[in-house]
Amino acid sequence: MAYVAFVPARSGSKRLPGKNIKMLAGKPLVVHTLEAFVNAKKVDRVIFSTDSQEYWDIANCYIKSDKLVLDYREIEQAGDKVKIFDYLKDSYQKIFSDPNDVFLMGLPTVPLRNSQHVDEAIELFEKKKQPVFSATEYGFPISFAFYEEADQWTPVFEHSPMLTGNTRSQDQKIAYHPNGAIYVRRVNDLKNSELLTLYQGATPYLMDRTDSVDIDNAIDFIVANALIGK
Repeated sequence: MAYVAFVPARSGSKRLPGKNIKMLAGKPLVVHTLEAFVNAKKVDRVIFSTDSQEYWDIANCYIKSDKLVLDYREIEQAGDKVKIFDYLKDSYQKIFSDPNDVFLMGLPTVPLRNSQHVDEAIELFEKKKQPVFSATEYGFPISFAFYEEADQWTPVFEHSPMLTGNTRSQDQKIAYHPNGAIYVRRVNDLKNSELLTLYQGATPYLMDRTDSVDIDNAIDFIVANALIGK
């Protein structure tokens, strides 16, 4: 059994064109993620899945490792409406050479995840004997969440502190959300027609919010650059 990482990076970002190869702290964004998996002690192979020969050439300029291999996606497999989960389920036989392996996935938009995080997530997978997904704490208590429509607000939760008056932040329960940094699951799971998400039957691997910065826009790049600088 081998641990095989899968890093998807398509070329057609619309909100921030060229995002996956935009420079962050002296390296293209996607390289940070590829390096984290290549340098992980427990990872045997890293599959870079892209629709761009340019992206593959860039990856090879920065990473000199026999671990790194290419999964080339056709344009119709890399559109902005194609969910990477669906691509994994539809194409796992093409992507992975052995169905008995364990795959890891990491999104390139979470560049501060490192090889230690990857190895720790694998160790949790081995300890719990169940799939793993990384997660982090929300930056603000979700109990205050509300919907807004026609200049009117409606609380998401029945016992919202905005209704009860219990607004002390210390009294709010900590909530977490997936951060997209690491998923660990057996390849064989992907052939299960009842598997609808990578979270089913999985246990969370909790990461610090600082290491969970998700790049979505130009401001996120500024934040990530500042954090890497420290």
